[in-house]
Amino acid sequence: MTARLAVSLALTAVALAAPAGAVHPAAQTTRREVRLAVGEADAVGPWSAYIDALLRDGRLDLGAIADDTIVAGRSHQRLVQRHQGLPVFGGELVRQLAGEGVVSIFGRLYDDVVVDVSPTIEPGAAASRALALWDAIGTASADEATLGVLPTDDGRYVLVWRLQVRLPRDLRLAFVNAHSGVVEREGSMLRTQLPNIGTGGGVFGDPRKVSAAVSSQGFELRDQSRPGPMATFDFAGSPSRLLAFLQFGALFDSDIAVDGDNAWTDGVAVDAHAYQGWTYDYFFARAGRRGIDDRNGQTSVIVHPVARADAGSVDEDTRGLFVNNALYVGNRTLMFGDGDGVTFDAFAGALDVVAHEWAHGVTEYGADLLYRDEPGALNESFSDIMGASVEFFYQTPGSGRQRADWLIAEDITKTAAGYIRSMSDPISVGDPDHYSLVRFIGTSIDNGGIHINCGVPNQAYYLAVAGGTNRVSGLRVQGIGLANRERMERIFYRGFVYFLGSSSSFHDARVATIQAAVELYGSASAETTAVTDAWTAVGVL
Repeated sequence: MTARLAVSLALTAVALAAPAGAVHPAAQTTRREVRLAVGEADAVGPWSAYIDALLRDGRLDLGAIADDTIVAGRSHQRLVQRHQGLPVFGGELVRQLAGEGVVSIFGRLYDDVVVDVSPTIEPGAAASRALALWDAIGTASADEATLGVLPTDDGRYVLVWRLQVRLPRDLRLAFVNAHSGVVEREGSMLRTQLPNIGTGGGVFGDPRKVSAAVSSQGFELRDQSRPGPMATFDFAGSPSRLLAFLQFGALFDSDIAVDGDNAWTDGVAVDAHAYQGWTYDYFFARAGRRGIDDRNGQTSVIVHPVARADAGSVDEDTRGLFVNNALYVGNRTLMFGDGDGVTFDAFAGALDVVAHEWAHGVTEYGADLLYRDEPGALNESFSDIMGASVEFFYQTPGSGRQRADWLIAEDITKTAAGYIRSMSDPISVGDPDHYSLVRFIGTSIDNGGIHINCGVPNQAYYLAVAGGTNRVSGLRVQGIGLANRERMERIFYRGFVYFLGSSSSFHDARVATIQAAVELYGSASAETTAVTDAWTAVGVL
């Protein structure tokens, strides 16, 4: 088996010295890290033996293991770096096994961690410091805080408390210095987009079959027809209900959408409920995946967080987040805004939007890509790729409403462009279609440009399937063709879900998808050539 080997190793490393002969000649050093993207047979052995040594002495710990649902006999270990027993946030390896043999290794380790692991600030104080940052009413549970080591952007290692902060309009993840109380890093956890069978009309009036359950009030939107339970919750535009959910995260049976005769008239609830079922079926059909978490845990969908009728009276932030937006809020929970009727129709009315948010959940339970900079852009891109894939799975290719295409949210966008992103032509809405054009990395703007820079991997995926010439590089890619798209869907699913880790870069995604293509279809296949050429065309080497 041949595949690309790429290792970036800090040459000054002592604690994690590289196995002899395992460093790529073109390796470059930024900080004292070991970045692995290893898929070449003659390089895996030395690295795997060294990883086994780290496991034995406690510097690595087995975080999770997942059986491969695409390639029989394969499994994937997620290994978490530890320092004196504490997790090193972002230090993670993914090791693919075939029986007892190691096939590939991806991830990042930090080799020079030196930090005092005895906190001088307790979790309660850390929670208070985090809440004070926003000067708002909220909650932060000290009981759920995790002590660990944070590698900072400026090259330090800091002992921190990692905790969730629930605010009136947001759910934040904060890393609070366990000595000084300074919030070293924070970011939103909201992943945004910018069997009784009843019937109902969707957002645009088209008929739907609705899987509902009998309740004391008649019927409720609880899907019992699939192994993974799904329920649709209606907040009925209640500000107090939305605020309570954001602050405490609780959903109740009394929130579930109900109807007296199983002939549903709320098109938003109908589409949200039906489309999440379609998305479940797609992932199972394509990848054998059992729900968002691959364990058939319940998926919850929230509709009407703010009523459309109130769109003009709420503040701009609330309108932008909970009216004109769709979100994945973690823990297998999705939320869809009503749209203001001027800029957007109801977000649940777009199949690719529902699938996009669902795919954010798949990422949470797989690579868990950080929602910032290049990992965040990959997070968004994977959701766009899966959103388009679900459309092509169910809808007829073409232009117009409820047709499969390479546009994102085109069914519900009412502004001039008629969509929010384009995979075939990212620059049409100002998104980069080549790596030389990425922007905002390392800034607070859109978490480092995650909804913008996703245009680069989006373009790579489009070229790998449909083929064409990248506008910037002028390089032409021979795609595998729309009729063969299932193969590319499986390649990108496998690469993103099984091989990538939380801090993965665009380069890592290139190597991971090439590795997946080689394993699925062979090193000389049209699929491997298309993936390789597509990443090269968009400038990701």
